[in-house]
Amino acid sequence: MVIDIQNGARIKSAGVIVHIGSHLGAGFDAVKDQLVAVIQRILASTENCNLILENDAGQNGKIGSPEEISYLIKTINDDRLKVCLDSAHLFESGVDIRKIDSVEKFSQQLTQLNLVDKLVCLHLNDSATALDSHRDMHANIGEGEIGLEGLKNLINHSTFNSLPLILEVPGENRAGCDEKNITLVKGLIN
Repeated sequence: MVIDIQNGARIKSAGVIVHIGSHLGAGFDAVKDQLVAVIQRILASTENCNLILENDAGQNGKIGSPEEISYLIKTINDDRLKVCLDSAHLFESGVDIRKIDSVEKFSQQLTQLNLVDKLVCLHLNDSATALDSHRDMHANIGEGEIGLEGLKNLINHSTFNSLPLILEVPGENRAGCDEKNITLVKGLIN
């Protein structure tokens, strides 16, 4: 991770996005002090590049709920610690972004957790699994359980509408991001 952030600084990257990891069933409280120490060591060993924590889908043992991310950011208190939200992970963890009121409620939760000012990008993906499935499986834009309207609700909400979007989709013929997905997303932006 230190090498990745050092390389990020060399190329003037906006940051390095990471999945936080897993507590392997021990619970967040059992590993939070160790996690704080590791992140502090990484930040102390690097400069000029952000470390961006990504939310998770709520899989068993994975770390990355808004509350856990908020705890880490508040405890570590470093300006270089930022947040990336993943739309599929939000949906798979139980945030029904298909509903505007659910997006608003989630925005209010982020405000209460002091995370809004830490948001730097959005991984935009549809979900191949159902709401609250706790399974991280991405789908092409408009081809999953979230659908076009749900993704449109998220990216046009005032909390999220200025964030850079990064597609993490299988793509046509599973070839990664492609023109079709990019065109669909452009059509969703108000």
